[in-house]
Amino acid sequence: MKALNLSSRIITAIALLVNAYIHFMLAATFDALTGTLLSLGDLFRLQGLAGMLLGIVVVVLSRRWVALLAAALAAAGIAMLIISVYSPLDLSGIGLPVISESAWYPDKLLALASQGVAMIAALLAALSIAPRDAVMGEN
Repeated sequence: MKALNLSSRIITAIALLVNAYIHFMLAATFDALTGTLLSLGDLFRLQGLAGMLLGIVVVVLSRRWVALLAAALAAAGIAMLIISVYSPLDLSGIGLPVISESAWYPDKLLALASQGVAMIAALLAALSIAPRDAVMGEN
């Protein structure tokens, strides 16, 4: 189980880092799409930062909650990608831009794939982490 857990956490981290790189690389392209608080480029940078930080934490800490948080981040990213293609998401009421980009292009597909891999690997990592009391022999 330890080998599965470690390999799942490493794969999760790599996938989250690939996704972070894509978001950082594309952020400037979306700076012109603004809300009153943040631009879409800013949201891309926040997604990249969250993925980068969580990618590091998931390797360093073998905790179920960390793996589940990584899976949730990846699932949210997948949802946003799919929604942005098929229906505009108007977040202007909370100061964010309208998120809508109806095209699938290579970087978007790579982001989708990397988040899918991260989600699956993070769920495997979460399932392969034994409860702390069973590992440590506590009651």
